[in-house]
Amino acid sequence: MHRFLICILTGLLFFAQSSLPLPAQERTDATSQAAVPQDADDQSAGGESKPEYVRIRRNERRLADALETSVILFGNSKRYPQTTVELIGAIHLGETQYYDQLNSMFSKYDVLLFEAVMPKEAVRRGFRPGIGGGGRRLTDEDQWTEAKVGLQAISVLQLGAKDALGLEFQLAGVDYTSRNFVHADMTQEEFEASMAKRGESFSQMLAREMGKAALKQQQVNPLAQSLDLALSLLSSDRKYRVRRIAAVELTRANEGDAFAGTDGTSTIITERNIKALQVLKAQLKKGRKRIGLFYGAGHFPDMEKRVLDEFGYERLSEKWVTAWELRAPAAK
Repeated sequence: MHRFLICILTGLLFFAQSSLPLPAQERTDATSQAAVPQDADDQSAGGESKPEYVRIRRNERRLADALETSVILFGNSKRYPQTTVELIGAIHLGETQYYDQLNSMFSKYDVLLFEAVMPKEAVRRGFRPGIGGGGRRLTDEDQWTEAKVGLQAISVLQLGAKDALGLEFQLAGVDYTSRNFVHADMTQEEFEASMAKRGESFSQMLAREMGKAALKQQQVNPLAQSLDLALSLLSSDRKYRVRRIAAVELTRANEGDAFAGTDGTSTIITERNIKALQVLKAQLKKGRKRIGLFYGAGHFPDMEKRVLDEFGYERLSEKWVTAWELRAPAAK
């Protein structure tokens, strides 16, 4: 059970970095070596100030209350005057009310750019995650659901995380049928070609992340790890304790270097960001004034820099949306 829970937390970190989970055959037991910090209540709130895209909100007693994702507003671009762009951070497991709030927010944009690594033919036919273009339900043989549409197969790991945390998948919670939704990601064919050109493989990226995790693990007390996980499993508020542990992993998305090679770039983050911002530029040239870009929060360290440098925008404000409650209502 200890190993299984660590695997869940590691998988959630991968979720934060990209909407394209690793193929099941590429995952190995070695992912369970990733370091798992103690309960989020024990984490320091200090440290160097830098942009945050996923954060833990704490109460007056400094106890973890909620996991939140950012919505960052950009404007004042001389290149694209009288336009705004908002980066809407996503984590791919959330509470129902989280996705309800996002769905309401999405309706205010002229266009909402979304991520999904889909086959070229699916994009050409206007398919959306979970449903066909124009609101038409697809037939069973060509339906693109959580098991398809650039996500390949939802693994046992992800299903275990969903159940353990009492959450639902983004693809089930977000309404992708809205007319203002515009695909802004690589096709599956583009993604695979980029990985081949760069000499990348999922097993190689996993090995690199395992090395990073091993270094972090040296700073974590293994006995404290085991005790914290054991208490989580035995506690009456188990779901929320496990969420608090997982929340610490997800906040590492702010580091923005998952899957990066020696040059600090990767297909899974960098190349997909480039493609997304090409679509953003095309929409701006069409005269769209208010644009939302809904992407995994792990993409934002690189993406924000590009929005500032390449588009000439200024960061105007940020707000936060609650993705997970980290304490039972009675405890609050």
